[in-house]
Amino acid sequence: MAEQSLRRLRRIGSEEKFLGPLEAAVMERLWKRGSATVRDVVQDLGRTRALAYTTVMTIMTRLHVKGLLERVRDGKTYVYRPAFSRAEHRERLSRDLVRGLVDEFGEVALAHFAAELDGVDASHRAALRKIAKADGRAAR
Repeated sequence: MAEQSLRRLRRIGSEEKFLGPLEAAVMERLWKRGSATVRDVVQDLGRTRALAYTTVMTIMTRLHVKGLLERVRDGKTYVYRPAFSRAEHRERLSRDLVRGLVDEFGEVALAHFAAELDGVDASHRAALRKIAKADGRAAR
């Protein structure tokens, strides 16, 4: 199980890759638009690919169930909006990924994080310390 997770992590280049390709495309549209109906997203995405309304509706419903989209009823349709900004999503995803790695691999994961920090220049390390301190205060 852990080996499969690691293979998946190696393939990932950005946080959006933790979503499926269509999920990532839908989130991208909603981050840009702010809010949209399924029809709006179908029209936006339809400029570059052919997608069925029901396919996009299913994806948006799944994103809602996952807690990434909020929705409100407007007549007979739903209007969706991101539950988190792109930056908040990146923050949550990063936190959850690190926690998962530490839970799964413990000290080995922490040792690798520390080793990776050795390759980061001093100004970035200082910025990371600030973020970590701020996160520590926010968690209290």
